[in-house]
Amino acid sequence: MVIFKFEMRQLKKSIIIWSLALCSAIFFMLPVYIKMIASANFGMESLSDNTFFDSIGLNMEILNTPMGIYYFLTFFIMFACAINGFNKGLGIMTKEYKQNSADFLLTKPWSRGNVYVSKFFALAVEAIIVGVFYTVMSYVSMSRGTNYSFNLKTLVLIAVSITWVQLIFLTFGMLIGTMFPKIRATLPISTGVVFISYATGSMSRIVGINFLRFLSPLHYFNGSAIITSVSYEVKYIAALIILILLFLAAGYKIFCKKDIALVS
Repeated sequence: MVIFKFEMRQLKKSIIIWSLALCSAIFFMLPVYIKMIASANFGMESLSDNTFFDSIGLNMEILNTPMGIYYFLTFFIMFACAINGFNKGLGIMTKEYKQNSADFLLTKPWSRGNVYVSKFFALAVEAIIVGVFYTVMSYVSMSRGTNYSFNLKTLVLIAVSITWVQLIFLTFGMLIGTMFPKIRATLPISTGVVFISYATGSMSRIVGINFLRFLSPLHYFNGSAIITSVSYEVKYIAALIILILLFLAAGYKIFCKKDIALVS
């Protein structure tokens, strides 16, 4: 509990900044985009051959709706959250080496398992708090743009996807940070990992190789499928939960058994 509270204090500023940034983005952008698609002068036909929309799971019919636009904007926010999640997971496991405090932390009367789990829960709470604020602001923004004419469950499913994505990437980041604790440049690595994951998922949609989609958590949440069926695709949510548990269990086991180089 001591470590959890300490990590939460460390994350306090990040929670505030990310919540304000994501809420501001959706609050100001969503009503504007909704008005754009409602305008008779805005030609969606010119975008019909753009494979980018197919790559993120949207077709023109869905994109030309307020909820489609909301998913479109949320996908970019999801991408940013994926980078943030991986970077936080990687950073929380490598910072003890950067700060030369690994030996101090691990010679305190706390088990390694307790240290690892406390760090995970701190990051998970951050992801949930940011997700809650984003969901609430999404409701406010969609209400402004549509005069309350939208499906609340669909909006919540799309909004919550940013939390799911952060959770899987932060557990993956913690695993990598446990395996390679002396990594210094965490942000470039995080950006590269998420971009490769995105590119793999996009290729799977464009060329029709569905198996590759399992390698890209960003593509587990198909906008068209969520909007039309008002539900997630079960096989991808199952894969997401399994991967989160596997990453967490693997990182936990490695951390508990790994030799820690003490700071001289």
